[in-house]
Amino acid sequence: MRLLLSLLIALPVAAQTPAGQPKTRLELADSARQAPAPVPATAAPVVRADTGVSGVAHILRSSFVRNQALLGVTLYGPSFAATVTDAAVPAAAAYLVMAGGTFFAAAELSRDIRITDGMELLATRMPIRGAGIGAALQYALTGKEDYAAGIFFGSVLGTTGALTLGQRLTTGAAMGAIFGADAAAAIAMSTMYALNTDSGHARARAAVGAGAAVAGMQLGAMYASYARYNVTAGDVQTLWTSSLIGAVAAGTAVANGNPDARTVTFTLLGGGVAGLLAGDRLLVRRYDHSRSDGSLVGVGAIAGALMGGGVAVLVGSSDRFNAATAALGAAGAAGGVFMAERWLGARPDAGRRLGQRLNFAPQALAMAVAKMPGTYSILSYSF
Repeated sequence: MRLLLSLLIALPVAAQTPAGQPKTRLELADSARQAPAPVPATAAPVVRADTGVSGVAHILRSSFVRNQALLGVTLYGPSFAATVTDAAVPAAAAYLVMAGGTFFAAAELSRDIRITDGMELLATRMPIRGAGIGAALQYALTGKEDYAAGIFFGSVLGTTGALTLGQRLTTGAAMGAIFGADAAAAIAMSTMYALNTDSGHARARAAVGAGAAVAGMQLGAMYASYARYNVTAGDVQTLWTSSLIGAVAAGTAVANGNPDARTVTFTLLGGGVAGLLAGDRLLVRRYDHSRSDGSLVGVGAIAGALMGGGVAVLVGSSDRFNAATAALGAAGAAGGVFMAERWLGARPDAGRRLGQRLNFAPQALAMAVAKMPGTYSILSYSF
């Protein structure tokens, strides 16, 4: 070890001082004054020669493999083990094989195909929706509360569909498909429950919910792809927030008194749909949100709702949910959304989309009409 340290110290000195001619302290000080100041070295860009992919593609691949490994541990593995056997030891072995094998399967798959933004987003969320659809269909067909097989095959089909459909979807369309599945299933099952509240129609509600989720997935993707304005993944996230605010606001009409289940369900459902339309008009059409922007808008709504609920308690409302609590909570949530949008600053919509590939930019048209110098792209068509 001493010999190695001596070499590490001696080699740089030997490279700077000729052998047999050691410099004195005066010479060293003089050379230090005369030597030019060292120029800071700039870090050279790191090129991944082993993968041959760009940094963004590498991040998407890594995220895809990581999320699939987590799904293997929490979703694929448990449902597969419960499907193949009821015995403890074989079930544990099946779980371990599936949970560990998911990582290697995802890693190998990511080497064979290019993972896009839409594929990564769908492959993370669609297996969970697929598991719900599979469980609902299994219950609707059998009437038994044993959903393991439906969850496993539904989640696997969800991942397969995500990798297939995600290749040609933008992140906005992919998030729109997820939102469409959730919203359609919630609307269909809530309506069925309001019309038939007894438990004898549970299988019918499950079947209708599964079918609505599949149809809503297509409608959500079409909404984001063919809307006359730009729809990003963050824009779709704000629709969840606005829908919940609308449902809470509608709760002011049914919070007091003792309305029946049908009245409560239809009231909250109507408020959620109204909030969805308001979010589309006030948030999606006016701004372009990134995914972090959409999350921040949701956090602002929660913070505002908490403040509104606190004010309701301070003014003497009872500790249970009532009309005053709902009204102040909804008002606070709306104020939180307003403050979040104000903090984010001006992010106007990128342009009106006349089709999936034909884009219209009204800002460019306005500057051209004003005869401002420059070159503007009013219409663009992507091949």
